[in-house]
Amino acid sequence: MKSTLSRLDRLEQLTGILRSGDYHVAGDLAVQLGISRRTLMRDLDVLKGRGYPIETDQGRGGGVRLNRHWGIGRLNLNYREVIDLLLSLAIMEKIESPIFLGNLKAVRNKLSLSFPPESRNRILSLRKRLLIGNLASAQVMETSPSPNIPSASVIYEAFLEMRCLELSYFDAGEKKTRRMVEPHYLMLNWPVWYLLAWDHLRHDVRCFRLDRISHAKNNGTVFKPRSKKIFTEGIEEITSAL
Repeated sequence: MKSTLSRLDRLEQLTGILRSGDYHVAGDLAVQLGISRRTLMRDLDVLKGRGYPIETDQGRGGGVRLNRHWGIGRLNLNYREVIDLLLSLAIMEKIESPIFLGNLKAVRNKLSLSFPPESRNRILSLRKRLLIGNLASAQVMETSPSPNIPSASVIYEAFLEMRCLELSYFDAGEKKTRRMVEPHYLMLNWPVWYLLAWDHLRHDVRCFRLDRISHAKNNGTVFKPRSKKIFTEGIEEITSAL
């Protein structure tokens, strides 16, 4: 058992060394690992048998290494991780960053193609529910918006699943109210996030600053998308006050 474990550890160490992308002289590798050159060759054969693309260079100063592009395309992401990444890319695209945009469209397309067509439509609708406005006004910044959003994960989950939220909210006058809302849109006026929702208490569209939500609970009630018109009509009035 001890020899088996030590060999597994050695193979892991050897893989780590080769991942640097540099060529390593076989004799130096053997010394570094404390093994004979013959044992090193056997270990390299084991790695090749496991699918590691090991390259060799017989020239002066040459040696062995892993293909420098090995690992690209081998990243496994779960459904939620891909959704988070796609929405993050959407934000980058919407703010029209002067850098980092060169390959975003290609990356987005490749990620989207990893889903079946019906899921792609859902992702597209999620992207449309992300709104990017202007920078936060000086008036908003004077109120020292907190970067901490206590219920961020709960709000985000309800936004993705289109489920109603029960909120404890402090307005600009520090007055606390309890609301039940449908989280239809997330809006960013950098660096401040807002929730654009249908408020069951007011029976109207309302905008909530996320850092002023002291508590949020997903009550499990699924809501249907309301007419976009009732939100777009109020967006200009809402954003002019931000």
